[in-house]
Order: sequence, then structure tokens, then C-alpha cells
Amino acid sequence: MDIESFLKISEGNWVSMRSGHSLAFKQFEEVVSNLTIKLLSEEEPKITKFLNKSKYKNEKPICPFEIKWEGKSNWYEENNEKELSGSSLLIPINHSINSGVILRSMGYAEEIEAITNFYFLSDGTIVLSTEYNQTVAEERIWFLNQDVRCRSSVIRSLDTKAILQTSFASEIRKINDK
Repeated sequence: MDIESFLKISEGNWVSMRSGHSLAFKQFEEVVSNLTIKLLSEEEPKITKFLNKSKYKNEKPICPFEIKWEGKSNWYEENNEKELSGSSLLIPINHSINSGVILRSMGYAEEIEAITNFYFLSDGTIVLSTEYNQTVAEERIWFLNQDVRCRSSVIRSLDTKAILQTSFASEIRKINDK
């Protein structure tokens, strides 16, 4: 598997059901989200602008994309329910055929710009590792078939390496009726 192939089969609209366990708060969270993954042109101005302000400005991006999400969590009280939404621009850059970095306009564990290291396992699973200001996020994403994928993550403290949160998500592609 390579990043371009992985992203081409990831493009589309997905429904995600994520279960998370916050060890810090000793609490479980259930989140149902709608995800949209859209591939973008390398020449798109927001890609060029984001790439040019990075240390990778002279590198060739591979399949830049944007991910948008909207979800609801049971973490919040019923009368104080909060919707989760956002988007992130992601620009992969290969180091080899099955590894590289992804520049992120917003991270997974902390809402800041980040650089994610990635590589593929022999079974096509992508492994992502992102170091933030206070945490390190490790994610794995794999396909069960073309319309079902799974994602697991572990978030650790950068200082103590203690596990702060774990999660598992199953994601089902939305099939449009024609």
C-alpha cells in the first residue's frame, strides 16, 4: 500500500462510530460523526500557501486532502449537548514508497498545526504518529473492505508516556443512491 492508493480508497463520505476511554477522567465517550474526505489538487492555493510556510516547501505533495467532520458526543450532559465539528487540511509527502510525513493544519489530539509521521504495514494498515506540545497520538487505520474501515488510537503524555486516552472507531462509507 502507498499513501496515494490509501487516500483514493478513503475519499468520500463516512459515518463513524467511535468509543473512547479517557483514563484521566475514568470515563467512556461515544461519538457518532459524519466524515468527508476530499482529495485536492496540488495547485490549489490553500495547499500551496500551507506548504510554502513549512520546512517542506520544496517537496512534492502526494494527494493533498481535506477532512471535515460533524459529530455528537455523549460526554456532555443532555441539556448541555455540544456538537463537534471542524476541518483539517492534510498534505502527505513521501520519504519512500510506504512512509513519509503528513502536514496537518489541525491535529488529532491537540488543535494545532502538526506534522505526522506515517508508514504502512504489510497488510495495508497505515500507522500514524504525531508529537504535539503535551501529547503523542498514535493511530492505525485499516480497511475491512472498500466500504468499511477501522481506526484505533492511543494518546500518551509527552512527558510521562502515560496513556491518557484510547479509542476505537468503525467507519462505514455512505453509498449514494443513483
